[in-house]
Amino acid sequence: MTDSNTMKATQKILPILLLLVLFAFGCSKNDENPVTPSANITFSTSPFDLQGVNAKFAKDIAYDSKDRTQFDIWLPTSNSPTGLVIYVHGGGFTSGDKDFVYTVQSGGAWDFPADIRFLLQNNIAFATIRYTLLSPTGETQGVKKSMADVRRALQYIRSRSNDFNIDKSKIILAGNSAGAGTSLWIAFNNDFADVQNSDLVLRESTRVKGVVARETQSSYNIEERWVNNVFVDYGLTWSQILANETGNIQKIYGVSSNAQYESAAIDTYRAEVDMLSLLSSDDPEIWINNTLRDVVNPYNPFNPDIPSHHAFHARELKKKADAVGVKNISYYGKNPVLYSHPSSETWTQFCKRKINE
Repeated sequence: MTDSNTMKATQKILPILLLLVLFAFGCSKNDENPVTPSANITFSTSPFDLQGVNAKFAKDIAYDSKDRTQFDIWLPTSNSPTGLVIYVHGGGFTSGDKDFVYTVQSGGAWDFPADIRFLLQNNIAFATIRYTLLSPTGETQGVKKSMADVRRALQYIRSRSNDFNIDKSKIILAGNSAGAGTSLWIAFNNDFADVQNSDLVLRESTRVKGVVARETQSSYNIEERWVNNVFVDYGLTWSQILANETGNIQKIYGVSSNAQYESAAIDTYRAEVDMLSLLSSDDPEIWINNTLRDVVNPYNPFNPDIPSHHAFHARELKKKADAVGVKNISYYGKNPVLYSHPSSETWTQFCKRKINE
């Protein structure tokens, strides 16, 4: 081969070699991400009997690289993409886990295995997630830390919608207590999608078709909303609430003293976690049920289980939803029952209806 031919051959080969090198570097960079989407899903036995329902179960799928950022998912057998319900456990942001839905809860009032089977039979997938809990002492980030994990879980599942055979336009957020409040917070915010983000997961939308909230809080702006809206009937003062809730309030906002709480930064934080203020006419329909506890003064005497699950949280959510024109199916109050939607629609019927709309 002449020098001229050799040079031409080299000129042809060099661009190819350069492309291979670039490809290799690109692949190695992606491999460093422990949660890069992959079609590999390992299925195992469902933690409860599916009773012949044709569906598969996979557990402990990581949506981030933190200790408590995994979810379990049940997938119905389907030739077309299905809807999805994502369930967020409660526990005051300090306890609870994704296995909450493995068994019947609340003294038999919540039969999760039967509910999940119903959804699967209606071609609706079901995921249950865990998230980072607040530190028992020295919490510095507050509830937004936990809620941001849940938001990412939603975006992660959307980013793998093809792998899970999910229709990403038909997703419902559901939860109880802290999980309910978190679901409302995500749904009432503007879309968190960051289309320019280098993390492809965070480019996904956070808008959903509906929200299921059981034993929910209406707002984490406790000083303003709990005094002026939720518990206005009882004439409670901020000092009364603070006297009983100091430890919880400090964890919620990530502060270690009342002096730190009294700051402009916490004023902003409170506004950012005020679901009642965030609720607007473009938000999805909500299903609310706060009916497990009697309607009593939560601080006279103080019962630590009552304030954050009181029927009046649901009342205020319904009042605001009605005012801005957001459809809602609401139930609240036990001894006495204060309001019960005439449709008697259950939460699973709500999910089926919304996904099929």
